[in-house]
Amino acid sequence: NEIKETVRRKCKSGKYFSISVMQGHNRVYSILLSSLPQQAQDKYLQLKNNSVIDVKQLEQNSEDYANAPLWARKQADKYLFLISQTKNMSYTEIQEYLKRLKDAKSELAVTYQSLYYARKNYDKFGVAGILSKKGQNRERTIAMDKIYLDYFKSLYLKEGGPSVSSCWRATLGYAIENGVNPEVFPTYKTFERYVKREIPEQAIYYARKGESAWNKKYAMYVPRDYSKLQAGSCWVSDHAQIDVAVNFNNTVCFPWVTVFRDVKTSKWLGWFLHTESPNSDHIFQAFYYGVTNFGIPNDVYLDNGKDYRCKDFAGGREQSIKVEHSPKENSLITNLGISVHFALPYNAQTKPVERDFLKIKEYLSKGCVGYRGGKITERPEKLKKEIKQNKILSFEEFKVIFDDFIENILNKTPSKGKVLQGKCPDELWAEEFAVKKVISKDALKLFCMRTSKPVKIGRNGVHDSQLNVNYWGEWMSPEKGRKVFIRRDIKAYQEAWVFDAATEEYLGKGNIFIETSFLAKTNVEKSQLQQVMAAKKKEKKSMRSYIDALQSISEQEKFEKVKATLKQDYSSNPNVLEISNTKMDQVIRIENKIPQKELLANLQPKRKLYLTAAEKRRDLARIEKLEEVV
Repeated sequence: NEIKETVRRKCKSGKYFSISVMQGHNRVYSILLSSLPQQAQDKYLQLKNNSVIDVKQLEQNSEDYANAPLWARKQADKYLFLISQTKNMSYTEIQEYLKRLKDAKSELAVTYQSLYYARKNYDKFGVAGILSKKGQNRERTIAMDKIYLDYFKSLYLKEGGPSVSSCWRATLGYAIENGVNPEVFPTYKTFERYVKREIPEQAIYYARKGESAWNKKYAMYVPRDYSKLQAGSCWVSDHAQIDVAVNFNNTVCFPWVTVFRDVKTSKWLGWFLHTESPNSDHIFQAFYYGVTNFGIPNDVYLDNGKDYRCKDFAGGREQSIKVEHSPKENSLITNLGISVHFALPYNAQTKPVERDFLKIKEYLSKGCVGYRGGKITERPEKLKKEIKQNKILSFEEFKVIFDDFIENILNKTPSKGKVLQGKCPDELWAEEFAVKKVISKDALKLFCMRTSKPVKIGRNGVHDSQLNVNYWGEWMSPEKGRKVFIRRDIKAYQEAWVFDAATEEYLGKGNIFIETSFLAKTNVEKSQLQQVMAAKKKEKKSMRSYIDALQSISEQEKFEKVKATLKQDYSSNPNVLEISNTKMDQVIRIENKIPQKELLANLQPKRKLYLTAAEKRRDLARIEKLEEVV
């Protein structure tokens, strides 16, 4: 079936053994038959003997054809007809012929690829090559046992996504140990098909990819109705890291933003850009900015992080995670009469502010010098060069750009969503924000101070365990032993306001009690006194009913099952051929034939010239010792 140019090239390269002569303007090749492929040799001999198929092949084809089901014989007849019709056609002619069958919607219509493989199999195997093999693996499928399917599922339905092939081979090893013949054991495709038939696609995805990936792709989401919500009545807050490198005190960092945003209008009300990892101080600061400009909300919708659930802001952390929360006394939320609601942990779908962070990435971060991408695969190659050449912005310069973007772009960009309906956040805010609940700046500042746990006034005043300092005021002398709590400014810790723990009555002010007076004039660096808790425990029950019942199979056991499928003993039993005519063998034979006296005679010095008499005496003594041994 090869074209002439292919045959000529293979002859020239030596793949086919041939000789050639010139006949006029043409070169004629004579090719050795044995150098051709076996298929070409058989076809040549068949044509030479005027026989298309030998008798044995004809009998085998007849038997296969007779035993095949009716639909398989009809399919074979179709391809036999097409093969005969296109036997002498070129590629282009076959394509046109098949196109005419397709346009006529004929039952004979097939693709060129299907016809090509049918002809190839027919040339190699005869009619048996074009009979369908469907159902021939039924014997293997019948061998499927639930115990092996469960074993396979225990391996396959694991987070990390082990391959089907590795799990199947371990299952095969387990079956071999139980006496199953590997020849009739189902293929890995059969196991995969059974698992997909028994377990929903999303359950398989959950088991192999994990809860977080499943939640993003398959988990239900709750549509929110904003029609009864008024502008300014409910705020939502969260943190996000900006993927832009900035220079802060000659150090490269990626700043964070803490924001309070109106739920109804999407308007950013208060935000705080900072270089440190988020903590509760940043929440107080952003909240302070928001309340100063837009008043106090009725409700706040917060992230479930520890910084948001701190005692000073939201009233402490409950033992179990609840969306509704009853804040404890002395917290900012309680004192301002705000209801607090917590989002579901690790669920970005419940916090609408997450969409704003994506807008910041697309419209601001990607256009800035020093952009690093949201993940390592997005990281631009130019980032290192920009940092090395000091092209990145300073933190102060970036803060000006960021604030301008929030105020004049994000808050003023129209949206066609179901809430804004073509309006921008500022426009809808101006239309609906009707009541502004305000508080004096001094009172707000006091509310936003950090609150300590209840302690007693001791010998040196009130001890703050968080900063490990004491606060003292002259009025405390007669009040020692009284239980109190303190409030501190989030930026300056030299002073504290002291309140009665039972009645919340204001008692007085205290200053840091220290031994040297000059230190009392400086701010206590909170970054040196506080440590951010980086690790957060995470435990959650979820849908795992189809996994809990599965076996726990170790990797070692899995390897043992895989080893059972492979042949372990490859020791050989070769015929030993002794080589006994080497030079050393000849030396041994000579030594065995020569008497010891002759050997000693050979050791006699032959006219050796001695430089000293001592050297001659040593040689004679050596010969005498050898004679004694003999």
